[in-house]
This record gives sequence, structure tokens and C-alpha cells, in this order.
Amino acid sequence: MAPPQATGVPAPAPQTSADESADETIGGSPADPPGNSPADRSAAPRRPRPPSPSPTSSRTAKPAPRTEPPAETATAGTAADTDTDGDSGGVPATKRALRSQGRRTMRKLLDAAMVAFDKRGYHATRVNDVVEIAKTSHGTFYLYFSNKEDLLRALVGEATSEGQNLYDTLASPRPDGGPPRREDVYRWVRAYSDLWVRYAPLFRSWTDIATIDPDLIGLIKQTVTGMADALARQISRNGSNTQLEPRAAGMAVLAMLDRFHYLREFVGQPIDDAAIDTLTAMVYRSLFEPFPSA
Repeated sequence: MAPPQATGVPAPAPQTSADESADETIGGSPADPPGNSPADRSAAPRRPRPPSPSPTSSRTAKPAPRTEPPAETATAGTAADTDTDGDSGGVPATKRALRSQGRRTMRKLLDAAMVAFDKRGYHATRVNDVVEIAKTSHGTFYLYFSNKEDLLRALVGEATSEGQNLYDTLASPRPDGGPPRREDVYRWVRAYSDLWVRYAPLFRSWTDIATIDPDLIGLIKQTVTGMADALARQISRNGSNTQLEPRAAGMAVLAMLDRFHYLREFVGQPIDDAAIDTLTAMVYRSLFEPFPSA
């Protein structure tokens, strides 16, 4: 028998029994594929949840602020810059026992002051000029000196102390008790010249500087008269020259040496060996060379 012809009406869907429907739905939802049912998921080991980032950890951490070394101030100072007891604020450095670093710092300031006085003169020099030349700060300056006048006193004190050494050399008699010989005069003239060149900014203006502080006047006078008196005692040992008043002759020698150095520097000529030899010959022949016997 021939198969029936298609009529265009869809065939009815196959009927499902109640038992089959129950197998396809669990809890009113379509059945899950194997291994994905709620029971299977509850039985499977749970993967740990990664911790959620805290609000602050998710932000970009700010770098810690840089710590710069403290700037040098008027009250700052290291233990090496102060004296051994560390408790002498306001005491001039010249009256304190400085450690080695403190002595080096003070030396830098004194040398810088000499350069500044030489370039600008004492009155025009400022503390700022000194600290710039010394490559240090105002705070360091005031650890050692209370002001520019205090710095000047330290320099004058140093110069007069070295002048005292020169005085001691002059005042020492020869072992035989006689007057100085030419080589003695040469050593003294050379020492005086070295002292003058080192402290030229002070020697050029002794009288001007002395008006700043009455104590400086006394110190400078003591140094000058001391060297002149030491020369006078040496002149007195040369009994053959009775035409000279020893104290006047001693002061005249100092005046000649001082003015010679000043003028030589003023015209830009060096104090060389020839100059020292000439000064030595003049001082020795006029004061100490024995007169020929008649």
C-alpha cells in the first residue's frame, strides 16, 4: 500500500508521562547537566575567594618625604667646632679651648678676613664678605666671633703675639755678650719682613685700626715699643758708637722697615732677597759694624 501523502498539518508532539517529566525537572527548573546540579556544586570543594583590595591599598602609595640635612644656622654647630666642654655659647673663640676642627675653621675665617681687609679695607668689609671668602655660613662665623670688631681683635692679637716672638729674638744677647753680627741682623730683618707681608692689611693701617678699640691701641703700642726697646738694648752693646741715642735709633729702624715694605708694595715691587740683603746691610753698618780704630 502506498504511504499516505503529507497534508501540511504538523504531526502532534509525542506525549510525555508524568514520571518522565519529573525526571527532567528538579525543583521546578530544567535538569542540570551532570556535575552542575546544586547538589553536585555543594559537594565539590570550594575555591577560595581572593581577598578584595582594601580602599587604601588600591591607591598609589606616596613616597616618604626626603630628609635633608639641616641647614647651618646661627645656633647650629658641631661638637668639633665648639670647645671641649660644649657649654660656652657667646664666649669669644679666642678665649676658648677649641678642638682641631674648630681651630681649622677659625683659621679659615681669620685668613678670609685678611683677604677681605686687603681688598676692601677694614671699614668697608662686611661679615658677608668674610664668610663668602671662607666658604662658610653666617652661623659658623658667629660661633667664633660676635662681630667684625671681635674678628679684628683676634687678628691684632695674633699679629702682636708673633711680634712678641720677634721681640724675644731681638732681646736675646749673643753667647759672647757682644753686639749682633751680620747674620743675626739678617735673620731678624727676614723675620720682620715675613711678619709684615703676612699681616700687611693690618700694618698698612695700624693707626686707623687703633682708633676702633682703646684696648687695641695699648696692644699695638706695647708691641712697637717692645721691639724698639729690644733694638735699643742691642745697640747699647755696641759701645763704639756713642753718637746714637739707642731708643731713638731703635724706633728709627722700625719706621724705616715698616715704611719700606709699605712703599715697596704700593709700587708693586716684591720684597725679594736683594731687598732683604740691602736692608740688612743698612741696619748692620749703621748700628752694629765696629768703627775702624783711629
